[in-house]
Amino acid sequence: MASLRTPLLVALVLLAVALQATEAGPYGANVEDSVCCRDYLQRPLPLRMVKYFYWTSNSCRRPGVVLITTKNREICADPRLQWVQKILRRLDQ
Repeated sequence: MASLRTPLLVALVLLAVALQATEAGPYGANVEDSVCCRDYLQRPLPLRMVKYFYWTSNSCRRPGVVLITTKNREICADPRLQWVQKILRRLDQ
């Protein structure tokens, strides 16, 4: 029984690391309170899932918008995409 626990534990740790690495989200830059996006969400997010948003820092290499979901997840999106612009317009009203 103990011989199965170690490979299972290793597989679970690797799965957890892989899932975190593929999630789009903000990361801190070398400036104190700035947030920059490393990756953007690739698929459109329904408006009903977004509570609010904030812009990333001007010091970031790529422009970004961080969308805060109803489950309080922070997801980076490309502000140049049409679906992102639609969300921003709706939330600004």
